[in-house]
Amino acid sequence: MRALAIWTLLWAASTAVAGEQAQRTPPPLPILAIVEQQKQIRADDVARRGRYGQLPLATRAELLSKQVEILSLVEDKASTADLSRREQVEVFNRLEWIEATVNDAEEERMICRIERTLGSNRMVRTCRTVADERKDKERANRDLDRRPRQVGGQEI
Repeated sequence: MRALAIWTLLWAASTAVAGEQAQRTPPPLPILAIVEQQKQIRADDVARRGRYGQLPLATRAELLSKQVEILSLVEDKASTADLSRREQVEVFNRLEWIEATVNDAEEERMICRIERTLGSNRMVRTCRTVADERKDKERANRDLDRRPRQVGGQEI
């Protein structure tokens, strides 16, 4: 009985530590690195060098728009730790969009959201790829199509 209680306590402690590690945010990035990367991308885009030479005009305009949004969010900050959680997610999503667009890898782009855990007030950051989101949406639509349609107990 005593061994079971000790084992239960050890198991609970290990899962609590694992849960904390899963919820930890990545180490803060220096804003200077983000700004320098965006300046380099903009210079390559203006010169139409490398991958940027093939981008359609609408995509280039959206790329510049995302860069302006990123730079306005990180203005006067030293690292990503100085941003709020929501701002960190917004910057991450915009950087992922730019990377996916430049690398022509839209399906691999990560989308992060801050969501409330069901039955709690705790906020959790969840990240998934565009492909995962699309697959889940297709699965949900397929499951809805399989359900028998009824109104007032009568099949339609």
